[in-house]
Amino acid sequence: MIRLPSLLLATFSLLAWSQTPKPAAPPPRLKVMVDPGHGGDDGGARGPKGLKEKAAALDLAQAVAARLEAAGFQALLTRDDDTFIPLWDRSKAANTQGADLFLSLHLNAARAKAARGSEVYFLSLGKGDDEEVVAAENAGAGRAPGSPDSVVASILDDLAQKAFLQDSEQLAVAVQAQLNRLAGIKERGVKQAPFIVLRGAAMPAVLVEVAFISNPKEEAKLKEAAFRTKVAEAITQGVRHYFTQTNGSVRRRMVAGPE
Repeated sequence: MIRLPSLLLATFSLLAWSQTPKPAAPPPRLKVMVDPGHGGDDGGARGPKGLKEKAAALDLAQAVAARLEAAGFQALLTRDDDTFIPLWDRSKAANTQGADLFLSLHLNAARAKAARGSEVYFLSLGKGDDEEVVAAENAGAGRAPGSPDSVVASILDDLAQKAFLQDSEQLAVAVQAQLNRLAGIKERGVKQAPFIVLRGAAMPAVLVEVAFISNPKEEAKLKEAAFRTKVAEAITQGVRHYFTQTNGSVRRRMVAGPE
């Protein structure tokens, strides 16, 4: 015969077990779209020893993607081989795949071979800080301006990114600070420019000129896996600092992007 206290205890235990809330599903990982600049017929800048920007940017992007994954983010790549992708389609891919951040990686070039360091840009809806850099990076736009459809699409692109300019600036500052601190790269500052690749991105978006491929010493560093790892760590830490500063909030809009 079962005693009443034991029966009550067993009953309460069963009730408590049945009412225990199920563990909450883990929150979805934040997505970061990493865009290796150039590709295919668009080789980008070339270093004194022949290193092509498109190849160096891809190596960097893969290193950044791996480090982001290790840090708990979901990393996406606009290209993972030597393929040409029109600039307009890169932000469109980020929108379609629901990316929370967009990072476009490039290498800078200058007539003065002594120029060195990193620069991080966010979008300017007007004139940029460096027309030479803008002209070089906008060369692969892949769309002829002037038609009514392209004019409308251009306006929509600007509106899509305008909502994120402040967030993009904050992201640019966070990434630049980490590049300077962790990668040991001379800081050249955060700048604004009308980069086509950033327009239309419905999330915070920046373009990172990691180093000067035109500088023989920095070209040599770009060939070193250890240096690329340091850059990847710096960019990842910048992304983490950005989300810490914004309390993990993500404000993005689902935008199909221009056709």
